[in-house]
Amino acid sequence: MKIITVMNQKGGVGKTTLALSLAARWHLAGHSVSIVDADPQQASVFWKRQQAEDSALAGIDVYSVRLPAEIRGSKNLNSDYVIVDTPGTDKMIVRSAVNVSDALLIPVQPSSLDVQASAPTVQAALATGKPVAYLVNRFVSHSQLGNDMVKLLERTSVTVLRRVMGQYQAFPRSIGVGETPSTMFSGGAACRNIESVGQVVDTWLEGEHEKN
Repeated sequence: MKIITVMNQKGGVGKTTLALSLAARWHLAGHSVSIVDADPQQASVFWKRQQAEDSALAGIDVYSVRLPAEIRGSKNLNSDYVIVDTPGTDKMIVRSAVNVSDALLIPVQPSSLDVQASAPTVQAALATGKPVAYLVNRFVSHSQLGNDMVKLLERTSVTVLRRVMGQYQAFPRSIGVGETPSTMFSGGAACRNIESVGQVVDTWLEGEHEKN
């Protein structure tokens, strides 16, 4: 089992979109997946409630947690992958998620303000000694700003994953009805984007596992 916490105390960076997209990809590849929703907004729980009973993603379990002790229970879940979706604040529940995790994934939008706002999260993550990686989200293709921000991140001490999440309407359209682009827009640009990002995340996780 791998527990991956998606974290950034900067709100609105696409944590839930990333968590759900990775969960869908791993589930469709034949893995058992659980999502632990520790965000008071409960976006992952809402996603599950919108889902049709016959959805290809119906096998993904989503758990609502509100207390640090409930986060610690994530280790008892019988899943290949457990993804913890955290709130956009520095709370005890986030620190509990970090403590039980095998790896920490920090989505960040390609802007200097977002990179700066994510700095406390990065420092807290690095202090744990656990694998930490940036994933650039809502990247606009051929954007000079986006390319500049990726280069800026690469000069930090944090791993920057070599694929980015693009900005596609397919993400909010599908997630709003309990799906992801992998099921609702199979073969489309957003679906291919998730697959390429997922492959890079897999490679990163495997590499970090081999180090240990």
